[in-house]
Amino acid sequence: MLAFVLTLPAHAWGQVDTSKQMDQADAAQTFRQGRLLDTFGKWQIREGLDANTYLLIGKSARDGENQFWLHCDRHDLITVAVPLMEFSGSRLRSHKITIRSDTGRERELSLVVFENFVAVAVDYQGGGNNKIADFLDVLRASNQTVTISYGAKSFEYDVDGLPAARARFQELCNRANR
Repeated sequence: MLAFVLTLPAHAWGQVDTSKQMDQADAAQTFRQGRLLDTFGKWQIREGLDANTYLLIGKSARDGENQFWLHCDRHDLITVAVPLMEFSGSRLRSHKITIRSDTGRERELSLVVFENFVAVAVDYQGGGNNKIADFLDVLRASNQTVTISYGAKSFEYDVDGLPAARARFQELCNRANR
């Protein structure tokens, strides 16, 4: 179901004794392994780990340490992944994520949580999943910043460069589906 998530190395998912911060670092490192294709300010486009898959990675405005990913594959699937930084508590099946544009557009999404450190939404053909469309709608509505929040955490992303990055990402995703 989630080729995007399944491409993570087994050690990032399987070691119970590993701290959540280490898991998050492993996940972030995994997504930096794909060949860098282009950069647009704090936005990167990389090849995915599987053939004909691509990542659009947004890095937080302040330190660039926090990020989220959009992933597309050759089956016309789009995935959003939001790392749950320093999240503690019992294992969760889902978690509420709020994405908010500087123009006031806001969506609260309940995303599936994997290994308590990454929240994921997958759009699949005919599935009626509007989470991806809602997420992208808020990104498009942003003029200067977009904020992703959950619990007491809030991360701001500068959208300067995003329109060009989004256009290039879409071009690559469309080419992969031919």
